[in-house]
Amino acid sequence: MQTGLLTYLNEAKAIWLRDMKSELRTRYAMNAILMFAFTTLIAVSFSLGSFRISDSDKPFIYAALLWIILIFSALSGLARIFVKEEEAHTIDILKLSARPQSIFLGKLIFNLTLLGILGALLVPAFIVLMGYRIASPLYFVAVVLFASLGLGAGTTIVAAMIARASVRGALFSAVSFPLLFPLMITAIKGCEKAAIQTTVAGWNEVNICIAYLVIMITLSLFLFPVIWEE
Repeated sequence: MQTGLLTYLNEAKAIWLRDMKSELRTRYAMNAILMFAFTTLIAVSFSLGSFRISDSDKPFIYAALLWIILIFSALSGLARIFVKEEEAHTIDILKLSARPQSIFLGKLIFNLTLLGILGALLVPAFIVLMGYRIASPLYFVAVVLFASLGLGAGTTIVAAMIARASVRGALFSAVSFPLLFPLMITAIKGCEKAAIQTTVAGWNEVNICIAYLVIMITLSLFLFPVIWEE
Protein backbone atom coordinates (compact mmCIF):
# COMPACT_ATOMS: atom_id res chain seq x y z
CA MET A 1 0.00 0.00 0.00
CA GLN A 2 2.86 2.35 0.86
CA THR A 3 4.53 1.58 -2.47
CA GLY A 4 1.30 2.37 -4.31
CA LEU A 5 0.94 5.68 -2.51
CA LEU A 6 4.53 6.60 -3.33
CA THR A 7 3.86 5.81 -6.99
CA TYR A 8 0.88 8.19 -7.01
CA LEU A 9 2.89 10.91 -5.30
CA ASN A 10 5.87 10.48 -7.63
CA GLU A 11 3.61 10.72 -10.67
CA ALA A 12 1.92 13.82 -9.24
CA LYS A 13 5.32 15.39 -8.53
CA ALA A 14 6.47 14.69 -12.10
CA ILE A 15 3.35 16.35 -13.53
CA TRP A 16 3.78 19.36 -11.22
CA LEU A 17 7.43 19.77 -12.25
CA ARG A 18 6.49 19.45 -15.92
CA ASP A 19 3.83 22.16 -15.60
CA MET A 20 6.14 24.41 -13.59
CA LYS A 21 8.86 24.18 -16.27
CA SER A 22 6.28 25.01 -18.93
CA GLU A 23 4.96 27.95 -16.90
CA LEU A 24 8.46 29.32 -16.30
CA ARG A 25 8.97 29.37 -20.08
CA THR A 26 5.69 31.04 -21.00
CA ARG A 27 4.55 32.70 -17.71
CA TYR A 28 1.04 32.84 -19.19
CA ALA A 29 -1.00 31.93 -16.13
CA MET A 30 1.17 33.80 -13.63
CA ASN A 31 1.22 36.97 -15.72
CA ALA A 32 -2.55 36.84 -16.19
CA ILE A 33 -3.21 36.33 -12.48
CA LEU A 34 -0.78 38.96 -11.20
CA MET A 35 -1.70 41.55 -13.83
CA PHE A 36 -5.41 41.23 -13.03
CA ALA A 37 -4.77 41.25 -9.26
CA PHE A 38 -2.52 44.29 -9.07
CA THR A 39 -4.39 46.30 -11.67
CA THR A 40 -7.59 45.75 -9.71
CA LEU A 41 -5.89 46.49 -6.38
CA ILE A 42 -4.47 49.79 -7.62
CA ALA A 43 -7.81 50.80 -9.14
CA VAL A 44 -9.65 49.94 -5.92
CA SER A 45 -7.16 51.75 -3.68
CA PHE A 46 -7.40 54.94 -5.74
CA SER A 47 -11.19 54.74 -6.02
CA LEU A 48 -11.76 54.27 -2.30
CA GLY A 49 -9.58 57.28 -1.57
CA SER A 50 -12.45 59.55 -2.62
CA PHE A 51 -14.95 57.85 -0.28
CA ARG A 52 -15.27 58.24 3.46
CA ILE A 53 -15.68 54.81 5.01
CA SER A 54 -16.49 54.60 8.69
CA ASP A 55 -14.15 52.58 10.90
CA SER A 56 -16.98 50.18 11.73
CA ASP A 57 -17.53 49.36 8.05
CA LYS A 58 -13.87 48.98 7.06
CA PRO A 59 -13.31 45.38 8.32
CA PHE A 60 -16.15 43.98 6.19
CA ILE A 61 -15.53 46.13 3.11
CA TYR A 62 -11.79 45.43 3.07
CA ALA A 63 -12.31 41.69 3.64
CA ALA A 64 -14.86 41.56 0.81
CA LEU A 65 -12.58 43.49 -1.57
CA LEU A 66 -9.61 41.26 -0.73
CA TRP A 67 -11.49 38.08 -1.55
CA ILE A 68 -13.16 39.47 -4.65
CA ILE A 69 -9.70 40.33 -5.98
CA LEU A 70 -8.22 36.96 -4.97
CA ILE A 71 -11.02 34.85 -6.43
CA PHE A 72 -11.42 36.71 -9.71
CA SER A 73 -7.64 36.85 -10.15
CA ALA A 74 -7.57 33.07 -9.74
CA LEU A 75 -10.40 32.66 -12.24
CA SER A 76 -8.45 34.72 -14.79
CA GLY A 77 -5.51 32.29 -14.93
CA LEU A 78 -6.25 28.87 -13.47
CA ALA A 79 -8.64 27.73 -16.20
CA ARG A 80 -5.80 26.83 -18.58
CA ILE A 81 -4.38 24.00 -16.49
CA PHE A 82 -6.19 21.40 -18.63
CA VAL A 83 -7.02 23.60 -21.63
CA LYS A 84 -3.35 23.81 -22.57
CA GLU A 85 -3.21 20.00 -22.76
CA GLU A 86 -6.08 20.06 -25.24
CA GLU A 87 -4.49 22.81 -27.31
CA ALA A 88 -1.09 21.07 -27.38
CA HIS A 89 -2.70 17.67 -28.09
CA THR A 90 -0.86 16.08 -25.16
CA ILE A 91 -3.96 14.64 -23.50
CA ASP A 92 -3.37 11.10 -24.79
CA ILE A 93 0.29 11.12 -23.76
CA LEU A 94 -0.68 12.32 -20.29
CA LYS A 95 -3.30 9.59 -19.96
CA LEU A 96 -0.70 6.94 -20.79
CA SER A 97 1.98 8.36 -18.50
CA ALA A 98 0.07 8.67 -15.21
CA ARG A 99 -3.04 7.56 -13.36
CA PRO A 100 -6.02 9.94 -13.22
CA GLN A 101 -5.70 10.64 -9.49
CA SER A 102 -2.01 11.44 -9.89
CA ILE A 103 -2.79 13.80 -12.76
CA PHE A 104 -5.38 15.61 -10.67
CA LEU A 105 -3.02 15.91 -7.70
CA GLY A 106 -0.19 17.19 -9.91
CA LYS A 107 -2.44 19.79 -11.51
CA LEU A 108 -3.85 20.73 -8.11
CA ILE A 109 -0.37 21.28 -6.64
CA PHE A 110 0.50 23.44 -9.66
CA ASN A 111 -2.58 25.61 -9.16
CA LEU A 112 -1.85 25.84 -5.44
CA THR A 113 1.69 26.97 -6.26
CA LEU A 114 0.30 29.80 -8.40
CA LEU A 115 -2.16 30.75 -5.67
CA GLY A 116 0.63 30.70 -3.10
CA ILE A 117 2.65 33.16 -5.18
CA LEU A 118 -0.45 35.32 -5.69
CA GLY A 119 -1.27 35.37 -1.98
CA ALA A 120 2.31 36.05 -0.91
CA LEU A 121 2.47 39.10 -3.18
CA LEU A 122 -1.09 40.42 -3.16
CA VAL A 123 -2.14 40.13 0.49
CA PRO A 124 0.76 42.18 1.96
CA ALA A 125 0.35 44.74 -0.83
CA PHE A 126 -3.39 44.96 -0.09
CA ILE A 127 -2.75 45.44 3.64
CA VAL A 128 -0.22 48.23 3.01
CA LEU A 129 -2.11 50.10 0.28
CA MET A 130 -5.50 49.88 1.97
CA GLY A 131 -4.27 50.44 5.52
CA TYR A 132 -5.92 47.16 6.49
CA ARG A 133 -5.50 46.71 10.26
CA ILE A 134 -5.52 43.10 11.50
CA ALA A 135 -6.27 42.54 15.18
CA SER A 136 -5.65 38.77 15.04
CA PRO A 137 -2.85 38.09 12.50
CA LEU A 138 -2.70 34.34 13.21
CA TYR A 139 -6.39 33.86 12.54
CA PHE A 140 -6.17 36.04 9.44
CA VAL A 141 -3.30 33.95 8.04
CA ALA A 142 -5.15 30.69 8.81
CA VAL A 143 -8.29 31.89 7.02
CA VAL A 144 -6.35 33.09 3.96
CA LEU A 145 -4.29 29.88 3.84
CA PHE A 146 -7.10 27.33 4.07
CA ALA A 147 -9.54 29.33 1.96
CA SER A 148 -6.86 29.59 -0.74
CA LEU A 149 -6.34 25.83 -0.62
CA GLY A 150 -10.09 25.35 -1.05
CA LEU A 151 -10.06 27.85 -3.92
CA GLY A 152 -7.33 25.84 -5.64
CA ALA A 153 -9.21 22.55 -5.20
CA GLY A 154 -12.49 23.97 -6.52
CA THR A 155 -10.98 25.65 -9.59
CA THR A 156 -8.89 22.61 -10.53
CA ILE A 157 -11.82 20.21 -10.84
CA VAL A 158 -13.88 22.82 -12.71
CA ALA A 159 -10.96 23.40 -15.10
CA ALA A 160 -11.01 19.67 -15.89
CA MET A 161 -14.76 19.75 -16.53
CA ILE A 162 -14.67 22.63 -19.02
CA ALA A 163 -11.40 21.77 -20.81
CA ARG A 164 -13.18 20.51 -23.94
CA ALA A 165 -15.92 23.14 -24.03
CA SER A 166 -15.97 25.66 -26.86
CA VAL A 167 -16.56 28.73 -24.65
CA ARG A 168 -14.09 27.86 -21.91
CA GLY A 169 -13.40 31.22 -20.26
CA ALA A 170 -17.00 32.24 -19.68
CA LEU A 171 -18.02 28.70 -18.71
CA PHE A 172 -15.16 28.39 -16.21
CA SER A 173 -16.27 31.50 -14.33
CA ALA A 174 -19.95 30.59 -14.56
CA VAL A 175 -19.41 27.12 -13.09
CA SER A 176 -16.73 28.08 -10.58
CA PHE A 177 -18.44 31.03 -8.93
CA PRO A 178 -21.48 29.17 -7.49
CA LEU A 179 -19.15 26.42 -6.29
CA LEU A 180 -16.79 28.92 -4.63
CA PHE A 181 -19.49 31.24 -3.26
CA PRO A 182 -19.86 29.51 0.16
CA LEU A 183 -16.07 29.52 0.54
CA MET A 184 -15.87 33.21 -0.36
CA ILE A 185 -18.56 34.17 2.16
CA THR A 186 -16.79 32.16 4.87
CA ALA A 187 -13.41 33.70 4.04
CA ILE A 188 -14.83 37.22 4.08
CA LYS A 189 -16.46 36.61 7.45
CA GLY A 190 -13.23 35.13 8.81
CA CYS A 191 -11.08 38.05 7.64
CA GLU A 192 -13.61 40.54 9.01
CA LYS A 193 -13.50 38.76 12.38
CA ALA A 194 -9.68 38.76 12.32
CA ALA A 195 -9.71 42.54 11.81
CA ILE A 196 -12.06 43.14 14.75
CA GLN A 197 -11.27 40.56 17.43
CA THR A 198 -7.86 40.26 19.05
CA THR A 199 -8.65 36.70 20.20
CA VAL A 200 -10.96 34.54 18.10
CA ALA A 201 -12.66 31.67 19.91
CA GLY A 202 -13.59 28.47 18.12
CA TRP A 203 -11.96 29.29 14.77
CA ASN A 204 -15.28 28.49 13.08
CA GLU A 205 -14.42 29.98 9.69
CA VAL A 206 -11.09 28.16 9.56
CA ASN A 207 -12.82 24.87 10.37
CA ILE A 208 -15.38 25.48 7.62
CA CYS A 209 -12.61 26.22 5.12
CA ILE A 210 -10.79 23.00 6.12
CA ALA A 211 -14.02 21.00 5.76
CA TYR A 212 -14.63 22.55 2.33
CA LEU A 213 -11.09 21.65 1.27
CA VAL A 214 -11.38 18.02 2.44
CA ILE A 215 -14.79 17.54 0.82
CA MET A 216 -13.68 19.15 -2.46
CA ILE A 217 -10.50 17.07 -2.76
CA THR A 218 -12.30 13.84 -1.81
CA LEU A 219 -15.09 14.39 -4.34
CA SER A 220 -12.61 15.46 -7.00
CA LEU A 221 -10.52 12.31 -6.61
CA PHE A 222 -13.67 10.24 -7.16
CA LEU A 223 -15.06 12.33 -10.01
CA PHE A 224 -11.88 13.15 -11.90
CA PRO A 225 -11.30 9.65 -13.40
CA VAL A 226 -14.79 9.79 -14.93
CA ILE A 227 -14.25 13.31 -16.30
CA TRP A 228 -10.76 12.46 -17.52
CA GLU A 229 -11.72 9.31 -19.41
CA GLU A 230 -14.68 10.83 -21.24
